Amino acid sequence: MIPTDSTWYDAEVLQVVDETPCTKTFTFRLPHPVQHLPGQHYELRLTAPDGYQAARLYSASSAATGDDTVQLTIAHMVDGEVSPYLHDQVKTGSQVELRGPLGRSFVWNPADPAPVLLLAGGVGVSPFRAMLQAHQQVGSNATMRLLWSCRSEAEIIYGDVLLGNPAVTVTLTRSWPPGWQGETGRINEALVKRLLGMYPGRVMCYVCGMTSFVEAANALLLAAGVMPAYIRAERFGS
Repeated sequence: MIPTDSTWYDAEVLQVVDETPCTKTFTFRLPHPVQHLPGQHYELRLTAPDGYQAARLYSASSAATGDDTVQLTIAHMVDGEVSPYLHDQVKTGSQVELRGPLGRSFVWNPADPAPVLLLAGGVGVSPFRAMLQAHQQVGSNATMRLLWSCRSEAEIIYGDVLLGNPAVTVTLTRSWPPGWQGETGRINEALVKRLLGMYPGRVMCYVCGMTSFVEAANALLLAAGVMPAYIRAERFGS
């Protein structure tokens, strides 16, 4: 039976992949088929021996395929209550509590033919990986492009999938290797306008990342003429 949004259930860790020195992707097996829309998230809860509980929300970084697995890509937050334990203690075979999928304000409907621009900062690319996977799975004709800001090449996650994809533009803001073929520097109005100019009409824009990134990206989209109704944002951090 598929649980309601409020139901907690045990999920087994099937695989842990080191994406970068501070980011890991966890594959969980759920006790039911996974049915989430790209952009939805799950709540993960840990319980200490003394009964203390801590929970955090993480976007699904994989599209639902009808099986019983979901991936969550989680950055190590030094002062966090949940991510340090996940990074240091959780291994293949471990169990955690999950509930979800949750949230419907930041989802992309694979049946929607409207063009889409995705703007990500760092690990904020996680839900967009799910959107790109779903886009490919259904053979969508909707134009979908990703503009992704990372601090350095070492912080690029899913590089084997996203780098080299003509629909993905990566800009490195702090350092880049010799011969880097992508963009450099922070996302600016000129870059946003250039990408928007590739679309023939109105574009639905999704923005995800730390609060500071989301606020800056939203301001750039508005300055470029995107109406607020065509901007959907999800942020994390203070």
